[in-house]
Formats: sequence, C-alpha cells, structure tokens
Amino acid sequence: MKSKISITLDEKLLKNLDAYIDGFNVRNRSQAIEKILSKNLSQTKIAVILASKMKDYRFNKEVKGQKAIIQLFKKLQNYGFKKSFVIGEKEVLSKIFETIGSGNDYYLGIEYVEDYNPKGSLKSLSLLKNKINSSFLVIPADNYFEFDIDSFWKFHSKNNNLATLAITTSNTPSKLGVVELTGEKIIGFIQKPQKSKNYLVWSGIMMCEPEILFYDYKSIEKELIPKLIELNFAGGFIFAGEWKNIE
Repeated sequence: MKSKISITLDEKLLKNLDAYIDGFNVRNRSQAIEKILSKNLSQTKIAVILASKMKDYRFNKEVKGQKAIIQLFKKLQNYGFKKSFVIGEKEVLSKIFETIGSGNDYYLGIEYVEDYNPKGSLKSLSLLKNKINSSFLVIPADNYFEFDIDSFWKFHSKNNNLATLAITTSNTPSKLGVVELTGEKIIGFIQKPQKSKNYLVWSGIMMCEPEILFYDYKSIEKELIPKLIELNFAGGFIFAGEWKNIE
C-alpha cells in the first residue's frame, strides 16, 4: 500500500532529482524519490570479496605491517558493513577463514561461497543472484586501497548506473583496464591495451546493482562493462587515495 504525501524541496535539490529520471527505469519524481529512499534508508551495506583464482593466497601478503585481507575487513567494519560474501575455490576460502573466521571480530556476517569451477569474474559474481537484492560493493581480495567508501556509495546511489567503477591513475595503464570518461559516465573501456596515453584505470573495485548478476556473460572486464557502456549504465568515480594490486 502506498500513501500520498506533499513535500517542499530546494530548487537545486529538485534539479538533481529530475536528473535522476531517465524515462525508462525511473519515469517521474515520485519514482525517483522512492528509489533513492529505498536505497539509502534501512539498507544493510553488503560487500562481495572476489577471491577466485587466487590460489597463490596473495591476499595474505602484508601491506604496512598487516595482512591485506585483515585490512580489508577492518575497512568494511569501519564503514558500517554488516554483511559480506567471500567467493573463491574451497582451498582459497579455507585460507581466508583461517585469518578472518566467521566475521564476529569485525561485527560482520560473512558467508563463504564456493566457486567450484571458476569460469570468469562475472560467472563468479552470479553465484549470488538469489542472495542479493540491493546495491552492493565488489572488491577483489588482492586489493589494498585508501579512499572514502561512503562517498563512493553515495556517488553511485545518486546516479542511475547499474555499475560504478572506482577509478584511479597508473603509470602502467597497459597492465590494467583503461577507462575513458565524460562527466560521470564511462564511454570507453579497454582491458590491458598494448599502449595507452590515457592513465585513468579501473582499480577492480565497483558498486553494483543486483541486475548485473543476471547478465549471461563470463567476464566483467571483457563483456559486462562494454555492454553497460553501450546501454549508458556504466559510471566512474575517480578517487585520489592510495591503491595497489597485490602481486
């Protein structure tokens, strides 16, 4: 049952609200307000840690005197996350469990999801298609980063994208996914180009809507992102904090 209400908004805020209306997923102001409120009120923050094909256990390497995987879960705790999924092969999950356990030390519920036969990053994520029904954060287990997750979450929430990539700069862009931006929209993406004069790269971290879990693709980089760019549903959030892919 829905109730009719009347509200007064600042003109600038109203313009931002109107920009949220795309005529497809959000057709009017009422739908826009409802969608924004449902995303931000009483929402349990969910994080997905991708650890498939990390049998070298590089997430256990120390960064600044502490295992990277411990630092990652401490960040989730500090930003108020209450639920996390960890995806990986059985032996990888066992290694992470040895260090992190059930998540009680981080006031975080952790569900370990076995990836029996990894076929690609999106196939791994799609194991959660019946487990997640709201916005969620995706982080590779071998990432170390320092940026404001709350700002990233809010940026994604206010823009009508199915995925928002966390973007940084790199002196070696040919080893990563190179991103081309116009405003907050991603208009081009090339995974590990031979050469690039563009130093904007995807960190591997992203905010997502549950709809992406139902795309029948294997790879996030090679299939999902190009498709979302084509549909104008891929956004980019540039951050200035420290980031590294642990090798």
